[in-house]
Amino acid sequence: MASKNWHPEFIKYTEFIASHPNYKNLPIERGQDGSLNWVVANKNSAIRQGRMKWCEEKAKEFGFEIKPGVYAKVMRKIHPTGEKVCQVCGRKMSIFYHYPTAHLIDKIEKKFGKRFYNTTHISEIWDNLIESGNTESELVSFFLGCVGADKSYSGKTDKQSVIDFLEDASRNSNKKILSPGAMSNFPDRFDGFHTYNLCCRSTQDTGRHADNMKSYTKDRRAYEYWSDGNIHAANMFMGSSFFKGTSADHIGPISLGFIHDPRYLQPMDKGDNSTKRDRLTIGDLEKILEVESRTGIYPMSWYSKIVWEYIKKNYKLHPEKVATIYRDMLKQSMFNFMFILGQIIHRTQNGKDYLINCFLEQNAKYFDYAYEFDEKGNIIEQSPRHFTDRNSDEMQRYFRIAINSVDDYNAKENRNLTSSLDQDDFRRLAEICEMINNGDSYISVKSKIESLVAAEENAIIEKYTQSFCNIPQRQTHL
Repeated sequence: MASKNWHPEFIKYTEFIASHPNYKNLPIERGQDGSLNWVVANKNSAIRQGRMKWCEEKAKEFGFEIKPGVYAKVMRKIHPTGEKVCQVCGRKMSIFYHYPTAHLIDKIEKKFGKRFYNTTHISEIWDNLIESGNTESELVSFFLGCVGADKSYSGKTDKQSVIDFLEDASRNSNKKILSPGAMSNFPDRFDGFHTYNLCCRSTQDTGRHADNMKSYTKDRRAYEYWSDGNIHAANMFMGSSFFKGTSADHIGPISLGFIHDPRYLQPMDKGDNSTKRDRLTIGDLEKILEVESRTGIYPMSWYSKIVWEYIKKNYKLHPEKVATIYRDMLKQSMFNFMFILGQIIHRTQNGKDYLINCFLEQNAKYFDYAYEFDEKGNIIEQSPRHFTDRNSDEMQRYFRIAINSVDDYNAKENRNLTSSLDQDDFRRLAEICEMINNGDSYISVKSKIESLVAAEENAIIEKYTQSFCNIPQRQTHL
């Protein structure tokens, strides 16, 4: 534990838990530097033995039988929030069985044609499937069927009741469809849970199967939530009958900054789609331009617009560079953007609010409608949505996931890219953070962020085209 870096949010979490009255008299010590000795691995230590005795006394208070699993039962019951912060990346995740296993992810994809992340809360999965046009009764039948209770279940059929049933079945009845966000580990860990969460388990626990932790799925969340385009319509179209038996492919990969919009989606064999990933070909590029010409929908997100315009002007002169140099330019642009977002979030008090106001709230209008499509993703009809208690917090969920996705993206260490910001760029970034901390206007902060991103795009063009005959002058805007 001492050799690992503690995320600042995890440090805050440990202090909150250690001082909470629910843990009164649970043994813990501080090191010479004042930090909490969160982990006690020595089985014979007095601290560890004291923790076990304390927990067993708590179990008796609750009327729990002293048997294997009682420690986890007690520590879940007393946890004040039900969410644990990851020591590695700082992300909060539920301590309960609320996240889909690989088995459930495959079943959902087979049934509904949508693939979710193993770190997506079951409540969010439920809401997403509803938003894609499925009914409550369909979901109830499907999920209960996953645990063999579709005919025997006699409880309430509202979302929360069914989720509670699934959680209990997964935790207590060996129904392997949901996993916890944090594994039990008492008395080694003070709060009773592993220091790293599901989000970082594959990189920290070599005994875990890597297939359950595919980092690309985390990245995809960031690409979708921060791209331009009608995200709500795109998600509805992806879940529609047009993609039955196939998968929805972004003609322009969203990992390269292309928009998440139904007009730029096409059916593709699942295997071919998986193989494609972030590849970019001449054929893709020309199809993108065709869709733009036909629909008038701009294909690239704002933070890579300058690079994209350069590629559009030059790809016919250098077609061999589309799949290599030009693709790499877009990847670097995306990485820089995510890096800038992450710095703003973690170097300011209210950076999250600024990013939401400046770049995410403008998408709220898309969620006001339900859409119908033709086979090319064109919206042929839209109608005002009826908002209920179920979807009333939809935008807040969208904002929360978008912010969390930035943390997930930046927490990944084994990338082949690093930020290309230079000393002057970091100075400008520091000024942006200072403006946020000083409470400057959203408009002025947004302008500064856009200016920094534009400078980065132009720097990328200069770097990757220095060997070309005609090197464009660095510009500040289009």
